Amino acid sequence: MPAHILELVMRQLPAVYWLVDHDLRVVSTGGAVELLFGYKPDRWVGSTLHEVMATDGAEPESIAQHQRALAGETFSYQSVYLEKRVAVTIGPDYRDGKIVGVIGTLVDVTAQSALETRMIDAQRAESLGVLAGGLAHDFNNLLVAIIGNADLGLRDTHPGAPGRAALENIRQAGLRAAELTDQLLAYAGKGGVSTTRVAPLGVVEELLRISAPTLPNNIKIMLDIPSELAMRGDAAQIRQVVLNLIGNAREALETRGGAITVTGALVRRGGAPDVDDVVTPTAGSYVELAFTDDGPGIDRETRRRIFEPFFTTKATGHGLGLAAVLGIVRSHGGGMRLVSAPGKGARFEVLWPATTTPVGQAIVADPDARTVLVIDDEDLVRDVVARMIEDLGYAAVTAADGQAGLDIIERQTIDAVLVDLTMPRMSGVDVIATLRRTRPTLPIVLCSGYDRDRRGPVDVDAYLPKPFRIEVLEQALAKLLPPR
Repeated sequence: MPAHILELVMRQLPAVYWLVDHDLRVVSTGGAVELLFGYKPDRWVGSTLHEVMATDGAEPESIAQHQRALAGETFSYQSVYLEKRVAVTIGPDYRDGKIVGVIGTLVDVTAQSALETRMIDAQRAESLGVLAGGLAHDFNNLLVAIIGNADLGLRDTHPGAPGRAALENIRQAGLRAAELTDQLLAYAGKGGVSTTRVAPLGVVEELLRISAPTLPNNIKIMLDIPSELAMRGDAAQIRQVVLNLIGNAREALETRGGAITVTGALVRRGGAPDVDDVVTPTAGSYVELAFTDDGPGIDRETRRRIFEPFFTTKATGHGLGLAAVLGIVRSHGGGMRLVSAPGKGARFEVLWPATTTPVGQAIVADPDARTVLVIDDEDLVRDVVARMIEDLGYAAVTAADGQAGLDIIERQTIDAVLVDLTMPRMSGVDVIATLRRTRPTLPIVLCSGYDRDRRGPVDVDAYLPKPFRIEVLEQALAKLLPPR
């Protein structure tokens, strides 16, 4: 290959080559030297590798590697040179069958390495999400039985009666456990999402009023969110994101004080990824909520792991807050960006789908509804939910799977259905789809905590995330089945 063609190829890769003699003195260099490293290609010609290493910070092993190449070895490795990830190949330079020196090539693989790291992180996050979602789903079924039985026991136990305090403690512990499984499901992106119109200014102001008494005097919070901004999402989960990100900024400033700024704006994204993206949004219009602090910032390694469940830099943290934020953003079809560096504070930008949808939605109701069918494959869940329904004054019928539930609806009058999402034989999604075709006015309540099959949103009249309190069940049924 002519020399000028080789030089052109090396520049386009971009790559660098060099030749050294038996004395480890640089004979020639070429390729994209100036493009990659900012100095002239012939800078080191005539210098020994010892001089290069002393001046340019090359790895000490470089001398030994070139000496091995002089002995006939050829090998490749990756290294970091002048803050770039490079792939290096070193081997003997033969002339007329004799080794006259060493030839080395270097290719800049910084971008490729960063992409591979992001792919590995994404695969790890996906695996952790599947694990977290599966565990939370099974655990939530147990919590339904624990909290439901505690609720029923409390309704049958007078205040001050022996054992009531123990029941209240069981119920409270179950609710605390439910909060943890909610965060696990949020991280997995499998939490229930009810899409409504949410005004972010009101949400942030409400949470700041609640947290203001516990805010240290040396931390100031500033707001700049237009009152007309509106976005689509689950109001409860949006509150969780806002609370976690304000709490994260507050913890960053606890020892030194400073300012937290929360801003909101309507933005347009084109769908192209950014180097600071945590979740790259698809092209569209979004409401951007940005949480900025002037704290110590986040180093590169912490930034890589900060959204992993159970990873925390706090002595008393459980590492689920930012993991839940990430899962909620994903489940809403939004985006997220983190801009930070040591000593330069941190800025978390969260993108929510924008909306112009009017406030409020009609709820299908049947004034004569009195009997509720519970479809769930877990015996404990069916039993306790049926008893909760009966305790609230309704009749309860149960089915262990979707097909059995549809058979019951064909045989007798059912006025509302409470159905689990993930079941064998026939999933809750398929049950709901069938009922929407055959019984379009029948009220349906989805009772689940995890979409294991990832079937997406479903057409239901109400949603009960497992586990739930009897008061929440009562409210849902009261809306769908008002008294005659």
